[in-house]
Amino acid sequence: MVVIRKFEVSHLNTNCYLVTKNNSGILIDAGENPTEIIYYIKDRGIELKAILATHGHFDHVLGVPELKKHLGEVIFYLHENDEPLVKNDPRTSHISVDGYVKEGEMEFDGIRVKVFETPGHTLGSVTYLIENNLFTGDTLFNESIGRYDLGGDKALLKKSLKRLMELDDLLTVYPGHGFLTTLGYEKLHNPFLNGEIDW
Repeated sequence: MVVIRKFEVSHLNTNCYLVTKNNSGILIDAGENPTEIIYYIKDRGIELKAILATHGHFDHVLGVPELKKHLGEVIFYLHENDEPLVKNDPRTSHISVDGYVKEGEMEFDGIRVKVFETPGHTLGSVTYLIENNLFTGDTLFNESIGRYDLGGDKALLKKSLKRLMELDDLLTVYPGHGFLTTLGYEKLHNPFLNGEIDW
């Protein structure tokens, strides 16, 4: 089984998740000022295999250069549809994307990652499933959903959320901001999903 450690960074309280198995790990989203993450990884002798972004907004990728500086040339993965977000934002234009994620499966030293393309918050938003853990970025939050007016698309977001709602109720949801939840809870209590809000 994997071990998941949540870090909350930057003034936007971005959730970054270190997923480890034995001595290997991957980081899902690399927010600004990842000092605590770097110390944690070094102190425990974890070998970081990759940084995976759920999407390309600055608050989820700004920490990539510092992580690479202190932990070696870790490969940074992003969906290709969000590379323009990174390159066209002056805050992140210096960040290089090393590889692309797409619908399907990836593996990093025994950590199996299933990738779902879930556009809407951004055109290249993805969700990662690792064992019974769903990393939704800014697509799905506890009792809320992500915005679609910052390079996203409302119709695509609705379609992506519908797709996620077809997954197992018992999956733990790790969002890009805020509290952990479960898919079953969101189906019942999220007003954007249960019909309370007509959007």
